[in-house]
Amino acid sequence: MDSILIGSLTLSLLHALIPSHWLPFVTIGQTERWSLRQTLTVTTIAGLAHTISTTLLGVLVSLAGWQLAENYHDLSERAIPLLLLALGLWYLMQHLRHRHVHDHIDTDTARKARSFSALLLSLGLAMFLSPCLEIEAYFLSAGAKGWSAVLLVALIYNVVTLSGMLVMVAIGRRGLQRVNPHWFEHYENLITGLTLVGLAILNFFIEF
Repeated sequence: MDSILIGSLTLSLLHALIPSHWLPFVTIGQTERWSLRQTLTVTTIAGLAHTISTTLLGVLVSLAGWQLAENYHDLSERAIPLLLLALGLWYLMQHLRHRHVHDHIDTDTARKARSFSALLLSLGLAMFLSPCLEIEAYFLSAGAKGWSAVLLVALIYNVVTLSGMLVMVAIGRRGLQRVNPHWFEHYENLITGLTLVGLAILNFFIEF
């Protein structure tokens, strides 16, 4: 159970720090001359749309984890780290191919919707339709443990991701974007891939 909590916390924090989860809100907010309160409001609503869609998908994945544990106990203990490893290797391949798979928001398209309500709808919809798949491995694992574990993973993911996004947006408004966060964005696939591979190796030696 500890590996599920540590892994969920690690991935949630990592995603909150990825620029594609907060930088568009900073840049659009500055372009539209939003106040800090308006920017954080939009971030909260869009962030909730993102975490809710991820959680809904996670609940469905949890059902698969429950069935896996019921019928193939030994397999269920290996399925999660193998899934994490596969995802990690996929992200590493994307890095080698120089593709960015975390671009949830088309900033140029969003900026064309000039009204506040139109921007809010555009950003919220973009985030809702792009759930994060990495955390689903832990929903699958939690499903094998029961619904209390699923609820705990969902709580960790929602609170940490949304809180992290809000903190990064608030800091970004004060000038963090001048430090060139695009460096992190360029290497986000590499960082995500190495994190997932590391968690997979860790989970091979820790019982779920």
